[in-house]
Amino acid sequence: MQADLRIQVSDSHITNETFTVQEMVQLAEVKLALEDRVPNAEGNAFDLKAWYRSWKSSRGGQQEIEPTHLKVEAVDEFQALMPWAEADSAVFLYAQGGEPLKKGYPIRLYVPDGSSECLNVKSVVHIWFLHDATLGDEATFGFKNKVTLDELKIKK
Repeated sequence: MQADLRIQVSDSHITNETFTVQEMVQLAEVKLALEDRVPNAEGNAFDLKAWYRSWKSSRGGQQEIEPTHLKVEAVDEFQALMPWAEADSAVFLYAQGGEPLKKGYPIRLYVPDGSSECLNVKSVVHIWFLHDATLGDEATFGFKNKVTLDELKIKK
């Protein structure tokens, strides 16, 4: 587990910030037990949509304009994209047994009412709140399949 691992958060790729898990938790207005949303699961979580509204409000953003989609990427480059409406019950798990996550560190997304269990993404390190209705009404997920030129360069 990397103690310095930060989570990058972006609103339509315009506003970019990075957070530690603790900074995200401090910003969260709605904290709950994971089992309140996900039966037979344990841990400490915070509500995704309430966190988004708190983040935007704390940065002087407009709260009335909600995203059309949520996209997350894990440390292993697994990605999930879902319509905002599908994330109504979504939470981020950040601790279990009072300790940082061992499996799924730094945070794990749970989408209890989602169209697929593949939307429950562990080890989330990038979060995008997108405003693009052309992305459609269906969730998609899978491993990142495009590689940038920088990613191809061998670092010595």
